[in-house]
Amino acid sequence: MNFFEYQDKARRNSGVLITLFSAAVIGLVAITTVFVAFLASYSDLRDPAVDTSLVGIISHLGWETVAGIAITITAIVGLASLFRLRQLAGGGRAVAESLGGRKINTSPDGLAEQRALNVVEEMALASGTPVPDVYILEDGAINAFAAGYSPNDAVIGLTRGCIEQLDRDELQGVVAHEFSHIFNGDMRLNIRIVGLLHGILVIGLVGSWLLRGSYWGGRSSRGRMPVFAAGMGLVAIGYTGTFFGNLIKSAVSRQREYLADASAVQFTRNKQGIAGALKKIAQHVPGSNLQATNASEFSHMYFASGLKASFAGLFATHPPLDARITRLDPQWQTGAYTGESSIAAMADSDPAAVSHMHSPHNATSGEKPASAAADTASNPYQATLADIVEVVDNNIANPSHQQCAQGKVLLAEIPSLLKAAAHDPFAARALVYGLLIADEKASVHRAAQLDLLAKIAHPAVLREFEKLAPELAQIGTHLRLPLLDLCIPALKSLAPQQFQIFKRNVIKLLRADGKIEIWEWALYRVLIHGLEHNPDRHRKLGATKKSTKVLADAHQFLLATMAHADCSDYLAAKRAFEAGVHLLGMGAVALPARGDMTLQRLDKAVAIARDTPALQKPALLKALATTMSHDGIVDGREVELLRAIADCLDCPMPPLTLTAAAQATRPSQAPAETA
Repeated sequence: MNFFEYQDKARRNSGVLITLFSAAVIGLVAITTVFVAFLASYSDLRDPAVDTSLVGIISHLGWETVAGIAITITAIVGLASLFRLRQLAGGGRAVAESLGGRKINTSPDGLAEQRALNVVEEMALASGTPVPDVYILEDGAINAFAAGYSPNDAVIGLTRGCIEQLDRDELQGVVAHEFSHIFNGDMRLNIRIVGLLHGILVIGLVGSWLLRGSYWGGRSSRGRMPVFAAGMGLVAIGYTGTFFGNLIKSAVSRQREYLADASAVQFTRNKQGIAGALKKIAQHVPGSNLQATNASEFSHMYFASGLKASFAGLFATHPPLDARITRLDPQWQTGAYTGESSIAAMADSDPAAVSHMHSPHNATSGEKPASAAADTASNPYQATLADIVEVVDNNIANPSHQQCAQGKVLLAEIPSLLKAAAHDPFAARALVYGLLIADEKASVHRAAQLDLLAKIAHPAVLREFEKLAPELAQIGTHLRLPLLDLCIPALKSLAPQQFQIFKRNVIKLLRADGKIEIWEWALYRVLIHGLEHNPDRHRKLGATKKSTKVLADAHQFLLATMAHADCSDYLAAKRAFEAGVHLLGMGAVALPARGDMTLQRLDKAVAIARDTPALQKPALLKALATTMSHDGIVDGREVELLRAIADCLDCPMPPLTLTAAAQATRPSQAPAETA
């Protein structure tokens, strides 16, 4: 099963889960309604002439009254769920902060935090996703979690025990496990479960409130008894509903943990990494039990069980440690593993963390890792259509072991000065400006952008840009998107007003010479898609996502854009376009003229194509790849465009494998839009 099948299954599982919880809520509402109706007519029921059967009670009270009670209870449960979901609208950040987490992306404190940040960044670069925010929970237990609604607002949470007790391979296994939850669509489901359970729990909370009121609220014990009885009944009903709700939550969660363990092994090709982490939890005195006051609410999100076992494992959100370990290491015997804290070995296991901790923000710009190519301005891609199809089929949100290793190489290849700038909210703005400034070949465009930047940028940001510019001019095209991905967490730290100014400056910079090149659009889209939850919601007005015609038109426009971006000759572009259209089975379709390829229309096409059913997205990406590679040459900017479109379709594409032989980047022949 690949990423697209998982996404389709996740949507179906969401429907099943909602159905189960809805059934539980309906049952809860029905029982509560009967109970309240009984209390409301209790005084009359003592009359022997009154029918005390269920139908009799309802008839005596009146069907309108009973319906009103049911609607009121349903509204209370629904509003409570919506209120909790509203509290968690911030996605992963809201969950992490609720558990007391501290974000470390911009200022890791100590070697352990830097190493943890390195591991997360390597996995993100390998998978082609924006770098998630990383939070540290000051808890001695060994545990972790991934939370959010989508990869764009995902966070990775790691406990202090996790980053200090595990060695690098074990930590990588844990992080890969959490990335699997991000890729497989588990996070959105997890947050919805929190909201639904809170709605069920509110019945019991109302009962608890009535119990307290019965104790403090009246002089007569006779007057307090009905309130006490109502409170006891609602507590019993509410917590019974919570009991069954937690059973559903636990049953759903347990199976997904096995899948995430298997995915982590596939990413890292190292069973001993994640198995070692589980073994250390088994031997660790605090285990994986978290101390946060509301840890139980998010228990289904953790790497390992965050709570002590109860009710013979009925509420266990995770399989037993022994079962998980033996699946990974069949030879393991319970209690046979002992290990020491990995802090002493960190310098040996992750020298990159040490060097990064000691590299100043204004590190020498001339430093280059040994792995960098002699001519970093060259284009390192030499991929065939088969290579790209392989990535689409097997590596979307599912990076191979080689791609995970390449993520580490990419992170090491980025010069220390640029890496430090990407982690600083102030310097990251200058870095993005630098990535969007045209190269020396487009001297007129570059001059217009530099003149405008001098007028609109903060003087300190301008100084940072001047410091970074020489280094940016030397990096290869394959590092541009990884640099943008590294900047995302720092830019998320900007205040809303700062972000709006930054966004306006970026748009002005792109339009400085009256046109926007398609390559500039690609970088801008990756940036905004990583920073804004749903940047295209206003572009789909009037377009029904269920309309096959609307989706087909959007797909054709994306193919036409790719064809014109790749070829200045109309006939060559037409042949490339027809190859992509044929793969999608659309029949004969005319290629729109280059002048019709406005970026406003491209934005809308991407927004509509994002609603393509999950199982149809691979065909679209393959058609785009077919169009792109029709001339037999794939250059860095074409790869950027393909990855930008894939990113906007919520299909994170890993970077293509770099080749030893570099081919020179062809001059840009992309269509441009008049501003």
